[in-house]
Amino acid sequence: MFLAVFVGGALGSLLREALSLEIPGVAFLTSTFGINVAACFVLGWLYSVRHKVHAHVLHLGAVGFCGGLSTFSSFVADLERFAESDLWIIPLAVGLEITFGLGAALVGEKVGHFFHSERSSS
Repeated sequence: MFLAVFVGGALGSLLREALSLEIPGVAFLTSTFGINVAACFVLGWLYSVRHKVHAHVLHLGAVGFCGGLSTFSSFVADLERFAESDLWIIPLAVGLEITFGLGAALVGEKVGHFFHSERSSS
């Protein structure tokens, strides 16, 4: 399991770095907003199939890949940058990131259930 977490974390971190170089922060959204929301979607999907896949897959995907892909430290660094200009943006950015992250996780879970039930009924 440790190897699965390590490999997944390395892949997620590399993808995050590649994406973060291409995605700038926009007004009140952090540069990690889309990356973190995508990681939440994948976590929701993995949660929906958690009883159908091997534990190593979950460790590789949820703990490793999504843990490496999402980034709290870069999010906080972006908030620090916002604090230098307008403090009012910080609660908005935090609220949007949490709201969209939870929404993406719920959508990911629904998508996972939908595709899994489609395969089961075939």
